[in-house]
Amino acid sequence: MAAIHLIKKTDGGLPSIVPVAGEPNTFTSGNWTLAQGTARSLIGGQIYFHEHRREPSFYGGHILDTQTTADAKIVFKFKFSDDCRGVRAGQDGWSQEMKLVL
Repeated sequence: MAAIHLIKKTDGGLPSIVPVAGEPNTFTSGNWTLAQGTARSLIGGQIYFHEHRREPSFYGGHILDTQTTADAKIVFKFKFSDDCRGVRAGQDGWSQEMKLVL
């Protein structure tokens, strides 16, 4: 299954995880640098948030949709899943703050 692992430090600096109004357990996390086609290929897959590459994920879910901002950044819309906590991504395959599993 397709997945994206993202470094999201809780001390700021990277996009916030924001609840979607009127949609229980649904969130967005945006402004990631990623090709639109690659982002669309992740719909239906999983998103995992990590504070550091070596640490297991602290949050995540099932990717429902993506949007592209005016400055060509990607916003992921996802439904939270407890199964996406505690998942390790491994050390290989990281590029800056993300790792893709396609």
